[in-house]
Amino acid sequence: MKRANIICSFVFVSAVLLLAGCKASEPASNNTATPTPAASNTTNNANQSAETANANRNANPGKESAASATVKPVGPAQLLGTYESREVRDQGVVTLMTQLKTLWMFSADGTYSRVSQVKGKPYHADSGSFRVEPPDKLVLTIQVTGPKAKRRIQNPPLSKTHTFSLSPDGEELRFTSATGSVGIFQRVAKPKTP
Repeated sequence: MKRANIICSFVFVSAVLLLAGCKASEPASNNTATPTPAASNTTNNANQSAETANANRNANPGKESAASATVKPVGPAQLLGTYESREVRDQGVVTLMTQLKTLWMFSADGTYSRVSQVKGKPYHADSGSFRVEPPDKLVLTIQVTGPKAKRRIQNPPLSKTHTFSLSPDGEELRFTSATGSVGIFQRVAKPKTP
Protein backbone atom coordinates (compact mmCIF):
# COMPACT_ATOMS: atom_id res chain seq x y z
CA MET A 1 0.00 0.00 0.00
CA LYS A 2 2.81 2.39 0.88
CA ARG A 3 4.56 1.64 -2.43
CA ALA A 4 1.36 2.46 -4.32
CA ASN A 5 1.09 5.80 -2.50
CA ILE A 6 4.68 6.66 -3.33
CA ILE A 7 4.27 5.73 -6.97
CA CYS A 8 1.00 7.66 -7.25
CA SER A 9 2.52 10.73 -5.60
CA PHE A 10 5.54 10.71 -7.85
CA VAL A 11 3.50 10.13 -11.00
CA PHE A 12 1.19 12.97 -9.95
CA VAL A 13 4.03 15.43 -9.42
CA SER A 14 5.75 14.32 -12.64
CA ALA A 15 2.53 14.72 -14.59
CA VAL A 16 1.92 18.17 -13.11
CA LEU A 17 5.46 19.23 -13.97
CA LEU A 18 5.18 17.84 -17.48
CA LEU A 19 1.79 19.32 -18.24
CA ALA A 20 1.96 22.63 -16.37
CA GLY A 21 2.06 25.78 -18.45
CA CYS A 22 2.24 24.30 -21.95
CA LYS A 23 2.94 27.18 -24.34
CA ALA A 24 4.30 26.28 -27.75
CA SER A 25 4.71 29.85 -28.99
CA GLU A 26 7.51 31.03 -26.66
CA PRO A 27 10.96 31.25 -28.29
CA ALA A 28 13.92 29.39 -26.86
CA SER A 29 16.74 31.33 -25.25
CA ASN A 30 19.64 30.76 -22.93
CA ASN A 31 19.56 30.81 -19.15
CA THR A 32 18.97 34.37 -17.97
CA ALA A 33 18.83 33.62 -14.27
CA THR A 34 21.60 35.93 -13.18
CA PRO A 35 21.75 39.61 -13.97
CA THR A 36 25.11 41.16 -14.75
CA PRO A 37 26.45 42.93 -11.66
CA ALA A 38 27.05 46.66 -11.75
CA ALA A 39 30.59 48.02 -12.06
CA SER A 40 30.51 49.36 -8.49
CA ASN A 41 29.80 45.84 -7.16
CA THR A 42 32.74 44.50 -9.13
CA THR A 43 35.00 47.14 -7.58
CA ASN A 44 33.72 46.30 -4.10
CA ASN A 45 34.29 42.59 -4.70
CA ALA A 46 37.82 43.26 -5.97
CA ASN A 47 38.53 45.33 -2.85
CA GLN A 48 37.13 42.61 -0.64
CA SER A 49 39.30 40.02 -2.38
CA ALA A 50 42.41 42.17 -1.88
CA GLU A 51 41.55 42.70 1.78
CA THR A 52 40.99 38.97 2.23
CA ALA A 53 44.31 38.18 0.54
CA ASN A 54 46.15 40.68 2.80
CA ALA A 55 44.47 39.21 5.86
CA ASN A 56 45.45 35.71 4.78
CA ARG A 57 49.10 36.73 4.29
CA ASN A 58 49.20 38.00 7.87
CA ALA A 59 47.35 35.00 9.28
CA ASN A 60 48.72 31.73 10.55
CA PRO A 61 49.34 29.33 7.57
CA GLY A 62 47.20 26.64 9.21
CA LYS A 63 44.26 29.03 9.39
CA GLU A 64 44.64 30.12 5.75
CA SER A 65 42.97 27.00 4.36
CA ALA A 66 40.10 27.34 6.84
CA ALA A 67 39.54 30.96 5.81
CA SER A 68 39.43 30.10 2.12
CA ALA A 69 37.02 27.23 2.80
CA THR A 70 34.50 29.59 4.38
CA VAL A 71 34.47 32.10 1.51
CA LYS A 72 30.98 32.13 0.02
CA PRO A 73 30.14 32.96 -3.60
CA VAL A 74 28.90 36.47 -4.27
CA GLY A 75 25.50 36.87 -5.93
CA PRO A 76 22.37 34.75 -6.19
CA ALA A 77 22.53 30.97 -6.61
CA GLN A 78 22.39 29.69 -10.16
CA LEU A 79 20.38 26.76 -11.47
CA LEU A 80 23.38 24.67 -12.53
CA GLY A 81 24.42 21.07 -11.93
CA THR A 82 22.57 17.79 -11.43
CA TYR A 83 19.59 17.53 -9.08
CA GLU A 84 17.99 14.29 -7.86
CA SER A 85 14.44 13.82 -6.55
CA ARG A 86 14.24 13.38 -2.79
CA GLU A 87 10.65 13.89 -1.66
CA VAL A 88 7.21 15.18 -2.49
CA ARG A 89 5.16 17.26 -0.07
CA ASP A 90 1.42 17.34 -0.63
CA GLN A 91 -1.25 18.50 1.84
CA GLY A 92 1.01 17.98 4.84
CA VAL A 93 2.16 14.50 3.76
CA VAL A 94 5.84 13.95 2.96
CA THR A 95 6.62 11.08 0.59
CA LEU A 96 10.25 10.03 0.27
CA MET A 97 11.38 9.00 -3.20
CA THR A 98 13.07 5.59 -3.01
CA GLN A 99 11.87 3.48 -5.96
CA LEU A 100 11.40 6.44 -8.28
CA LYS A 101 14.24 8.72 -9.27
CA THR A 102 14.32 11.80 -11.46
CA LEU A 103 17.56 13.54 -12.40
CA TRP A 104 17.60 17.09 -13.78
CA MET A 105 20.85 18.30 -15.35
CA PHE A 106 21.21 22.05 -15.98
CA SER A 107 24.21 23.46 -17.88
CA ALA A 108 25.63 26.98 -18.01
CA ASP A 109 24.94 27.16 -21.76
CA GLY A 110 21.18 27.07 -21.07
CA THR A 111 20.56 23.40 -21.91
CA TYR A 112 18.94 20.81 -19.68
CA SER A 113 18.07 17.14 -19.66
CA ARG A 114 15.78 15.10 -17.42
CA VAL A 115 15.61 11.34 -16.91
CA SER A 116 13.00 9.62 -14.73
CA GLN A 117 13.40 6.00 -13.65
CA VAL A 118 11.33 3.43 -11.75
CA LYS A 119 13.47 0.76 -10.08
CA GLY A 120 16.40 1.75 -12.30
CA LYS A 121 14.50 1.51 -15.62
CA PRO A 122 13.93 4.76 -17.56
CA TYR A 123 10.29 5.60 -18.24
CA HIS A 124 10.60 9.25 -19.27
CA ALA A 125 13.31 11.51 -20.63
CA ASP A 126 13.43 14.92 -22.28
CA SER A 127 15.99 17.56 -23.11
CA GLY A 128 16.25 21.00 -24.63
CA SER A 129 16.92 24.51 -23.42
CA PHE A 130 15.83 26.42 -20.34
CA ARG A 131 15.60 29.96 -19.11
CA VAL A 132 14.60 31.55 -15.83
CA GLU A 133 11.98 34.29 -15.77
CA PRO A 134 12.27 36.14 -12.47
CA PRO A 135 11.13 35.81 -9.84
CA ASP A 136 10.10 32.13 -9.90
CA LYS A 137 9.40 30.74 -13.39
CA LEU A 138 11.47 28.10 -15.13
CA VAL A 139 10.66 27.86 -18.84
CA LEU A 140 11.66 24.65 -20.59
CA THR A 141 11.80 24.41 -24.36
CA ILE A 142 11.57 20.66 -24.90
CA GLN A 143 13.29 19.62 -28.11
CA VAL A 144 13.72 15.84 -27.63
CA THR A 145 11.53 13.41 -25.66
CA GLY A 146 11.66 9.72 -24.82
CA PRO A 147 14.29 7.33 -23.47
CA LYS A 148 17.36 6.64 -25.65
CA ALA A 149 15.74 3.76 -27.56
CA LYS A 150 12.62 5.79 -28.43
CA ARG A 151 13.79 9.40 -28.83
CA ARG A 152 11.53 11.78 -30.71
CA ILE A 153 12.37 15.27 -31.92
CA GLN A 154 9.63 17.74 -31.04
CA ASN A 155 8.90 19.91 -34.06
CA PRO A 156 7.89 22.51 -33.11
CA PRO A 157 9.52 22.33 -29.67
CA LEU A 158 7.21 22.17 -26.66
CA SER A 159 7.38 24.95 -24.10
CA LYS A 160 6.45 24.37 -20.46
CA THR A 161 6.61 26.80 -17.56
CA HIS A 162 7.15 25.63 -13.98
CA THR A 163 7.09 27.50 -10.68
CA PHE A 164 10.34 26.83 -8.85
CA SER A 165 12.60 28.04 -6.06
CA LEU A 166 16.28 27.53 -5.43
CA SER A 167 17.94 27.61 -2.01
CA PRO A 168 20.45 30.45 -1.45
CA ASP A 169 23.37 28.03 -1.77
CA GLY A 170 21.89 26.37 -4.89
CA GLU A 171 21.81 22.93 -3.25
CA GLU A 172 18.02 22.46 -3.14
CA LEU A 173 15.58 22.88 -6.03
CA ARG A 174 11.82 22.92 -5.44
CA PHE A 175 9.06 22.68 -8.03
CA THR A 176 5.56 23.73 -6.96
CA SER A 177 2.52 22.49 -8.86
CA ALA A 178 -0.66 24.48 -9.42
CA THR A 179 -2.31 22.42 -6.65
CA GLY A 180 0.44 23.21 -4.13
CA SER A 181 2.37 19.92 -4.24
CA VAL A 182 6.11 20.48 -3.88
CA GLY A 183 8.76 18.25 -5.44
CA ILE A 184 12.12 18.61 -3.71
CA PHE A 185 15.39 17.89 -5.51
CA GLN A 186 18.88 17.87 -4.00
CA ARG A 187 22.00 18.78 -5.99
CA VAL A 188 24.15 15.68 -6.39
CA ALA A 189 26.76 17.11 -8.78
CA LYS A 190 28.02 20.62 -9.33
CA PRO A 191 28.82 21.89 -12.81
CA LYS A 192 32.36 21.47 -14.01
CA THR A 193 34.37 24.69 -13.85
CA PRO A 194 36.92 25.55 -16.54
